[in-house]
Amino acid sequence: MRRVQPIRLLAAGLALVMLGAGAHAQTLAPNQNYQGPIVDKEAEANPTPETAFSAFQRGLYLSAHKQASQLAGQGSAPAQTLLALLYHNGIGVPLDLAKAIKWYSTAALAGDPEGQFALGLMLARGEGTVQDKNKAKGWFEAAAAQGHIEAHYNLSLLYLEGEVVPRDFDRAAELFTFGVEREHPESIYNLALLYAEGLGVGRDPVKAAELMSRAALLKLPLAEVQYASMLLRGEGVEKNEQAAAAWFERAARSGNAVAQTQLAKLYAAGQGVDIDSVSAAFWYTLAREQGLNDASLEALLASLTDDERKAVDERAGTWRTGFIRLQ
Repeated sequence: MRRVQPIRLLAAGLALVMLGAGAHAQTLAPNQNYQGPIVDKEAEANPTPETAFSAFQRGLYLSAHKQASQLAGQGSAPAQTLLALLYHNGIGVPLDLAKAIKWYSTAALAGDPEGQFALGLMLARGEGTVQDKNKAKGWFEAAAAQGHIEAHYNLSLLYLEGEVVPRDFDRAAELFTFGVEREHPESIYNLALLYAEGLGVGRDPVKAAELMSRAALLKLPLAEVQYASMLLRGEGVEKNEQAAAAWFERAARSGNAVAQTQLAKLYAAGQGVDIDSVSAAFWYTLAREQGLNDASLEALLASLTDDERKAVDERAGTWRTGFIRLQ
């Protein structure tokens, strides 16, 4: 019998995602390049949920708060969720978790899926309230019933965790599939891991690699690292050391310490890339600063010449400033 190794699922606790899939989700990323007026007096005189979210997106937080407050008092559930978001994050107003809970709860009871999901997260984390994962599950289920992707995702994590409900890999895989069908990177990544281990689904290394590739293409660093490892080992996909090195570098550039360490090893061994002690030491130096240590790479650092050490320090310094990443 094949021994199943413990899988490392993304966000073994609860996902740190907020308001990511509802009807107004796309408006919840402030536009830092907005150059218009700092106050929209016409909108404030006759606010709608759309004008309130538009103000938020443009960085007009005081105006967003004013509009959302008026609309929330009139019973607009989306506006109540926005008002809660402002208090939850201290945007345009002092941070106030009690008010965030109040307005998320009001919106959730009114049926807003974003409010239901956000309230579920706060309950699951014990943020601003007593932690209660059972209640969180209920609100995740309510949001999921309305098609909320991250609610499905967080429910799947609860089934994997096995604390609130019995551990059920079949149910988790089913819930992840909802997100996979909607190109949700974390869901794709985790379903790939289930296929790799045969948990909740039949073991299928080819399907696992295919899904991991999809998640990597969606720029999820953990998936980039995992797919690179699959390419390096030829697991479920044809072995390709050059492609593996490219994927490790992509994740390394995003700051993933595991990817930086693995890329350093490839440079040290000349695997998929030309042997380059300076590049190996450079990437390992970045990983080391994040707390990762590797005995073989420590030995490499110790073997560097003074000129090589200087080159590594210069590249690392340039990287930290952010002015020039790499040639």
